Amino acid sequence: MPEPAVEGLRERALEVLARNRRGAWTCPSSAVYPHQWLWDSCFVAIGLARDDPQRAAVELCSVFRGQWANGMLPHMIFGDGLRDLGSRRLWRSKRQPDAPRDVSTSCITQPPIAAIAAGRITDALPAAERHGFLDSVVPRLAAYHAWLYRERDPWQHGLVTLIHPWECGLDTTPSWMGVLAASWHPWWLRVVHRFHLARVVRLLRTDTRYVPVAQRASDDDGLRMLALARTDGRFGFDPRRLPADRAVMVEDLAFNALLVVANRVLERLADDAGKSLDPALRDAMRATEAALEELWDEPSAQYYSRNVISGELIKVPTVATFLPLWAGVAAERAARLVQVLRDEARWWPEWPVPSVPADDANFDPERYWQGPTWVNTNWLIVEGLRRNGAADLAVALARRTVELVARGGFFEYFSPLTGQGFGAADFSWTAALTLDLLELLQSRGDSSISRSTT
Repeated sequence: MPEPAVEGLRERALEVLARNRRGAWTCPSSAVYPHQWLWDSCFVAIGLARDDPQRAAVELCSVFRGQWANGMLPHMIFGDGLRDLGSRRLWRSKRQPDAPRDVSTSCITQPPIAAIAAGRITDALPAAERHGFLDSVVPRLAAYHAWLYRERDPWQHGLVTLIHPWECGLDTTPSWMGVLAASWHPWWLRVVHRFHLARVVRLLRTDTRYVPVAQRASDDDGLRMLALARTDGRFGFDPRRLPADRAVMVEDLAFNALLVVANRVLERLADDAGKSLDPALRDAMRATEAALEELWDEPSAQYYSRNVISGELIKVPTVATFLPLWAGVAAERAARLVQVLRDEARWWPEWPVPSVPADDANFDPERYWQGPTWVNTNWLIVEGLRRNGAADLAVALARRTVELVARGGFFEYFSPLTGQGFGAADFSWTAALTLDLLELLQSRGDSSISRSTT
């Protein structure tokens, strides 16, 4: 297969980020996602760190304007002047005593990669600017990580518990949707399902005004997630108060694997800044490293999330199984994960890596997190492969991902079978992480990439 035309790919990526910039922060996509999302901004900061570390620092610091007094970083900060009454009414953050008064936010969080972004920015900033940046962000990051352990691991299992699929980032992966479908539903949702009225909600959805219905979360899944958010809100979004018969509580694999990585970066940044972390926080960090191994399933040689209420692993395969590679797992398990990843029929089709294995009954190559390939999870897997000495496979995945974007455009996600782009166009983290992958390939001397982008 001939090399794709990647001429000017870097410039096109920067143009996407410029169009989506909203002052200090960047929206994921101007039409579908006009507000600010936590891990989206972190990915944008990571992608910009090498070329423009000052702008990357501004992007990351902008997420802290939404930080709650208790330390939580919310998964959404609503943009000023944007009409989105449905979402604002769903969360009503200003009713929560710890929420900021000057901005409206959601009341749940998202994968904890802010410290990872801060580490990338710190490494790229001129020496004279590092101290001021670290002095600003380290206490805020420490407060966030302390909140995660205090409020989301109150039973001190070592693993953070999520109470809603929107917190995991990989929202509608079959593992989460299966737990959600089997959970308690309020009476009105049972009526909707009984009389097949879910399509009515489409009149209220904004995403399907811009993206075909077949590429988004199903109406049923969307309603269940809205109902769960309302239930969580009635109990203050506190897992300790949520009744077990009404709650969805999951020790999410992807979230906790990334937390291990972020914890290590936070410790390094605190040391560099000359700031001490609470010994209890450091102990909790160590506990997560050990507890992550409880999510390993020996027969399938994969990691899975765990249902807190039942205590059982959710043995539904998703791309999350590979993210512990970056957390640093035992060499034998890492080798087995790499072997699983190389399976062409499941995980390495024409355009790897699908969010659900291509031979799975749940696989849908066009629908959101139920099959498509995403640039952000590919980027995370590349980092994990590099950590475990699988440099050649990491470069191969990085190159294939850049080729995918060059051919398909800066879409939200892509078919792993055809490479066609789906979801939102001009998607910010696709552009930002393409920049980072291009840097990786050029640093490795990949001539097919470097000749066409310089």
